[in-house]
Amino acid sequence: MILLPLSLIDRDDLNLLERALLPLISRHTQKWGEKPGEVEAGLLASALRHSPREVVEALDTLVKKGVLTSARRKTPEGMMVRYAFAPLQTIPPAVSAPVPAEYVDSNYYLNLSNSAFEELHAFALELCDREGVSREIFDDFNLYQRSQNRRSFDWCAEFERWVRKETASKAPLLAGTQGLSDAKPAPEEFEMAQYFIRRLASIDPQFEEPFDVMSWAKQIKMLVDAHGYTLLDIKAVIDWLFSAKGDWFRPNVPDAYHLRKHFKRLVAYTRSHRDGKPRLPDDVDLFDLYEQM
Repeated sequence: MILLPLSLIDRDDLNLLERALLPLISRHTQKWGEKPGEVEAGLLASALRHSPREVVEALDTLVKKGVLTSARRKTPEGMMVRYAFAPLQTIPPAVSAPVPAEYVDSNYYLNLSNSAFEELHAFALELCDREGVSREIFDDFNLYQRSQNRRSFDWCAEFERWVRKETASKAPLLAGTQGLSDAKPAPEEFEMAQYFIRRLASIDPQFEEPFDVMSWAKQIKMLVDAHGYTLLDIKAVIDWLFSAKGDWFRPNVPDAYHLRKHFKRLVAYTRSHRDGKPRLPDDVDLFDLYEQM
């Protein structure tokens, strides 16, 4: 037989799932002749046939309302959070002030098992080396996620998204002209960045459009303001990259940052070889060559 206090049954601030949890928690924590015990969220989710996330959110809400208490316990599976009924005298008739609560499972970042964390760490280091970024970026990611108490079902994908965001935001800084990168690009420079993105997408069905097109436009602006190139020069280089003549070099230019990085070399190709015919450099006059003969 399960007994529930009337103070819980009469509450009108509980939803259906929260009410369904109460007798189950009592069933597993209030045993005759024994001290009140605790129960894990996974067991409740299995009994109710609900997703662990829904059950955890309901349990956390009950903790905030003062109906339950939560405590972290060390188990063979790692640190887990267990729930139990709060003492009756502490249960208020209405919603109480929020009480910090956490739920921990195999997908919770703060308490990943040693093997799961090692797999994440190895993936992160490999990704940093492949993208050419500092390995210390994983430490920043680690500290930030711990401070935010974030949940995720795929931490490898979360870290990959973090690296892309950090790379896009710091590319202008790596160029050494931070002042220019802070200025807003002109509409023409923004359109040129979009033109480059469209050309990349046209040859790669798996190409993902950058979430921050503005950072690409800033690279175009730096080519114009800092290096003195014109938008026609930039367009000529982009067109050359996607032509039969520049196909061999295109893999080296996956984004606007690398376009600016290799632009001096690329513009030399476009200026010296147009329409398949060799051309004299811009600073050499043909009549001067005749006079020297």
